[in-house]
Amino acid sequence: MVSRVSRTASGAAFCRLLEQSQASDVRQFVDPVVVKLVDPMLAVMASAGPMQDQVLDSMAPGVYGGMVMRTRYIDEVVNAWAEMGKTQVVILGAGLDTRAYRLPSLAGVTVFEADLPEIQRHKQGRLHGLVSSARAVRYVPIDFNTQPLDEALGAAGFDAGTPALFVWEGVTQYLPEPAVRATLAYVAGSAPGSWLVFTYILDGLVGQNSYPGWSGALKQQFDSAEPWLFGLDPHHLSSFLDAFGLALLDDVGDAEYQDRYLNPIGRALVVSAGERVALAVVRPSCGVNSGLTGADPNKKQQPRRADEARRGCCGSSHVEVHGCSRSVDDR
Repeated sequence: MVSRVSRTASGAAFCRLLEQSQASDVRQFVDPVVVKLVDPMLAVMASAGPMQDQVLDSMAPGVYGGMVMRTRYIDEVVNAWAEMGKTQVVILGAGLDTRAYRLPSLAGVTVFEADLPEIQRHKQGRLHGLVSSARAVRYVPIDFNTQPLDEALGAAGFDAGTPALFVWEGVTQYLPEPAVRATLAYVAGSAPGSWLVFTYILDGLVGQNSYPGWSGALKQQFDSAEPWLFGLDPHHLSSFLDAFGLALLDDVGDAEYQDRYLNPIGRALVVSAGERVALAVVRPSCGVNSGLTGADPNKKQQPRRADEARRGCCGSSHVEVHGCSRSVDDR
């Protein structure tokens, strides 16, 4: 049985492992490392055909697809960042993330993994002796509720003056709104041109428990019984981020996954519409507020159009991700 603090991370890792059994022409990513991180019994379940079917049938519709497709999309963002010659990636709440050990594009990148010490000890023990794909992997032990992120990253050698990609996957729904705002404010204060890619649930799901639909042994393994505390309305996402000095570049969910990735290869995969992934860029400081006491993220107000938010008030950036080519230009 995995510990309570790592159950959500273990559920996501298990879904990534299941995806490795898909045929190579439809598999969304290759992760040869994740098998080292899941419980051996679950690894057996993921590798046996009949047991795989039972496992997938036990999941709520769209949960597996959502986990798989958010991994595919974020992989592409990470690859795009590295291929531009950028040198820093910060994974917030890294859990059992394996990108530093499986993405060849990170050969010139230092990856900072920030998470609770006990989760990091578990992960480092399982990956002992494994050579990373990244130039370096630096573990940043932190309790986000009590420790300042800037101090923890600085102690690990993070260069605050150099742009970084911040990856924040599967975390925001478990945090109270002030904690989400504080993290966004920190990222927005990082070097101009930095990127943030993060997942969020729809605001209508706030109050539900994580992983609805797990049953039997899987429920005991993965259902953390942690309520979802924070969500966003996609129609107001751009204006919400803009208050921090973050310009929205892309916002993807079920429809985009189907159009960009699944339909072209003829793969039928149900993806939950309840979780989305957003990509934003840090603009140079130009009088925006911190967002700590800014607009209600879900207040029924007239949202700024996405193209207006992407222009910003200063600064420029360009992103090339599958199906998305957008810029934030000087105006």
